Amino acid sequence: MTAVAVHHALGMPRLPSRARGGDPATRAWTALALGVTASLALPAVKIPVGIDLRVGQIVLAGMFGLIVLHDLTTLRMRWGPLLAIVGVGLMLGTLSTLTTYPKVKEMTFIIKYVAVFPVAYYVGVRMLPLVGARRLALVLELTLAFALALSVALEAHPVPLLIHERPPHLSVGLKGSFWEQGELAFFAGLFMLGSLALRMETLQWPARRWPLVALYAFTIGCALASHNKTVWVALVAACLAAAVAYRGRPELSGVARRWAVRLAGAAVLGAVALAAYNAWLPADEKLVTARMLEHKWEAERGAALRIAWELIMEAPWLGHGFGFVEAYFGNFPSDIIGLGSGVAQLFNSYLDIWLSAGMPGLIYALGLLAVGFSPRSLFSVLTIGYLFTFANVNPVAQHEYYHLFAGLAYAAAFQARHTLSDHGGQGVRHGIYGTSGA
Repeated sequence: MTAVAVHHALGMPRLPSRARGGDPATRAWTALALGVTASLALPAVKIPVGIDLRVGQIVLAGMFGLIVLHDLTTLRMRWGPLLAIVGVGLMLGTLSTLTTYPKVKEMTFIIKYVAVFPVAYYVGVRMLPLVGARRLALVLELTLAFALALSVALEAHPVPLLIHERPPHLSVGLKGSFWEQGELAFFAGLFMLGSLALRMETLQWPARRWPLVALYAFTIGCALASHNKTVWVALVAACLAAAVAYRGRPELSGVARRWAVRLAGAAVLGAVALAAYNAWLPADEKLVTARMLEHKWEAERGAALRIAWELIMEAPWLGHGFGFVEAYFGNFPSDIIGLGSGVAQLFNSYLDIWLSAGMPGLIYALGLLAVGFSPRSLFSVLTIGYLFTFANVNPVAQHEYYHLFAGLAYAAAFQARHTLSDHGGQGVRHGIYGTSGA
């Protein structure tokens, strides 16, 4: 079934070809975007060619090549963002090789920062203008439905080729095709929030909304089944951040003026609903308890945080090098949960890169989000708020989705600024993310 067919199946009204972005080029880019987002949801599927290449990374690289070819031939190459992120990656890799601390799989990290992450970021930067917001929302929704339905199916009937085996004590909760439960929850919250933000900003909702509501309900159910708590904190924090960003902003006209109250209400309602659900659960199934938080602070993330801070202060400017975390904690005489042999990152993405790459790495990580944040774009504000919150509790900054959505947020912020400038600084109700100028 094509994207347009699904578009009508969801109840969207028939629009003129131009309004639908129905030209063959846009349809082709939409199909390619769907291939990228869906393949990245299959991290366990690899092609062994000396090293294990993930299918999602191969598809992502192919998309990057096609985008670069298109941009070079149409003279639309965005050299600034691409050269900036590649240059910083080269600098961080060079600094890492100069450190004398023990490291494990250092080259793997350098390849990520020099090649994989810049590719994902640039694909995100160009995907939005090439596809358009309406079709991008549909891509996110189709990917969401595919990945979560597959995860539920794999939970009932595991297929070794599609799953990553974890020890039994770490396999509690819905994980599906992802590495772990937290990664599935991160994906679910990110794609649902992105879909909502794009539809709110463009005012493009299906004529029959029940399929979309059912998808969101299914997403929430899967997130609950993952037993991950961070996703709820990140969603509430993103809504609160957006509410603060839009509070008292008279220069934002149209629907944007009503976002502050609605988002604050959504955050409060979500928090109350989660508290009520947590109180309803049996004692041994609660999402969070005081005893659970105390244990995490004493024996898990709190203990890791204290040790990581001491290590950061030993080399705060240049860091210890990529791969130091696994080399150090693999031989660390402690039973801290979540650290040890085989664990390559700290739970906090920003402390992790500070420990590994020093102050330049921390500036890079925060700067990547800062350039994609603009209160003129709801998608930008919600996405950046979600990524920042989640990455403070889970090492999701090492995932391609993180950099893909950081690039999307940058594109949304860039287009919103220029569109509002074209309208004399006044906000517009919708249509700011069209495919013109792609």
